[in-house]
Amino acid sequence: MRVDPIRTHIHGRTAVAILAALDAAVISLATICGYFIRFEGAPPAEYAAHLPIAVLAGIAVYVALYSFFGLYRLVLRYVGVDTVLRLAGATLVGVAALLVADFAYTTPQDLRLIPVSVLLVQWLLTLLGTAAVRLSVRVLAYLGRKPSAGHRVLIIGAGDAGSLLLRDIEDQPGLGLRVVGFLDDEPDMQHRTIRSVPVVGTTADLARAVQEHDVEEILVALPSAPPETVRSILNAAADAGMKTRVMPQLVIAKGAVTLSDLRKVEVEDLLGREPAPIDVEQVRETLSGRVVAVTGAAGSIGSELCRQVLSLSPARLVLIEIDETRLYELWLELERIAPGVAVMHICDVRDPVKLDAVFTTERPAVVIHAAAYKHVPLMELEPEEAVKTNVLGTRNVIEACEKHGSERFVLISTDKAVAPQSVMGITKAVAERLMLDACARGRLKGVAVRFGNVLGSRGSVVPLFEEQLRHGGPILVTHEEVTRYFMTIPEAARLVLQAQAISEGGDLFVLEMGEPVRIVDLARKMIALSGVPADIEIVGLRPAEKLHEVLVNEAEKLVPTQREKILRLNALPLPPADFAARVSSLERSARDRGASGLREAALGLVESENGLPA
Repeated sequence: MRVDPIRTHIHGRTAVAILAALDAAVISLATICGYFIRFEGAPPAEYAAHLPIAVLAGIAVYVALYSFFGLYRLVLRYVGVDTVLRLAGATLVGVAALLVADFAYTTPQDLRLIPVSVLLVQWLLTLLGTAAVRLSVRVLAYLGRKPSAGHRVLIIGAGDAGSLLLRDIEDQPGLGLRVVGFLDDEPDMQHRTIRSVPVVGTTADLARAVQEHDVEEILVALPSAPPETVRSILNAAADAGMKTRVMPQLVIAKGAVTLSDLRKVEVEDLLGREPAPIDVEQVRETLSGRVVAVTGAAGSIGSELCRQVLSLSPARLVLIEIDETRLYELWLELERIAPGVAVMHICDVRDPVKLDAVFTTERPAVVIHAAAYKHVPLMELEPEEAVKTNVLGTRNVIEACEKHGSERFVLISTDKAVAPQSVMGITKAVAERLMLDACARGRLKGVAVRFGNVLGSRGSVVPLFEEQLRHGGPILVTHEEVTRYFMTIPEAARLVLQAQAISEGGDLFVLEMGEPVRIVDLARKMIALSGVPADIEIVGLRPAEKLHEVLVNEAEKLVPTQREKILRLNALPLPPADFAARVSSLERSARDRGASGLREAALGLVESENGLPA
């Protein structure tokens, strides 16, 4: 709630009348001054007789134009350069109108009704006087404000956005915020002050400034700064344990900045990277005009793949999903973007009969297989379900592709398939071998793409931490040294589409994930940036959970491809000769809930270290 020391919002007929009366008084005085200046204090009688006409004409014209230009609807507390420019425009139109009227009429003595010089002086003094009336309210409001005490904030960025943000904070003392300083990297800004608030250093001085000025919150006002610059600042703020809010890019374009424009910092702001460029036309060539099917379409990765595929002009986009609510919501979203392109099918990839029916109807040329069970601890408890979905579901989709002549098959895999320890990782490794086995048969151009955790996906650590923070903590971390690779969902989807476009079939690609992140450090940063005083509890590794994920095993090597951040496995895992028979045996075991050794049987399918050169 705003607490205004002066009532400055012009509203209601009374308030407008008061301001108009002040303007009329200024115009009257300006006209009288014009006559006295023109005639050096003693206007002749023939001109003095026209003084009332000049006053009334000036009031009528200028007040009418001020109303037309919206100058009686302004909040005077916030007047600035824009208000003065609007006044200048209104008065220029006014003096032009008065001059035209004056030249169109002469007195019987062939004199100007009002001397031109009087009209020019009247115009100048009216502009200055009415501007002074409006600016005086701003000055009185500034002088009457009480210094804020309480929550001490530091603004990073002393440019236009930072200055406007400071103004908004000072105009709302009820917020209980006090800006104690700015940080800015521009040399010319050092040791300057903005509205009495000093620039106390550069962004490199963040930790020192926080300590010296008892800062409680940081506001990042750099809407046009490069993402890597903002990311570096946000990480420094998190390391300093500061709650932080950030201004979105280009918000300054709307001409005003307020505290409400700031948003909380997302994990993507800390861990995100500059997106790798992709060859959009090369990807479009593989998808445009074709029927593209996505399994697991309503999942985190699947839905983003659908959005990006839709932008590449497919003939039809087939959504295959078992979750009917999320499927329908996704279809509604896509229908708004490109009506009539997306079609939906409720279909479990574990049901080969339904899959065959969908493929018979849709005849997809490109199939992206994102459907999978990915929750590591849960799959340890229900290994048969992991086998049914991740192994048999993948086999069903591949066989449907082969039967109905699909051109390309893309398997979304995981870094957990490398030297797998968990049931989830083992089953995804088997799925990779199913793809390679199909490519060896020569009827399908298949490719698998491995990557690590995607930020914000269902089941990943980030939404879990956010939920724990919403409840005040604690944040549960399995081990102090556990690390994971992270990538944003849009970047992962872009690179998957690029990978399938450069593949000639039978490839296993690995997305370059950057440096691994210590989960405990991630937890600390999320706590700091959120401002929630939550604790971190170490609860121990979960069943089959690795301390560190790897992108390749000791026998494998990654080689560059023609595209940045996409690497190819140099030696492909070779399925054993009796691979198909052993998968069938695994299927029988999975359908028998009482069967033991299911995990070991699946692991036996990926134990071979032999490989084929890529």
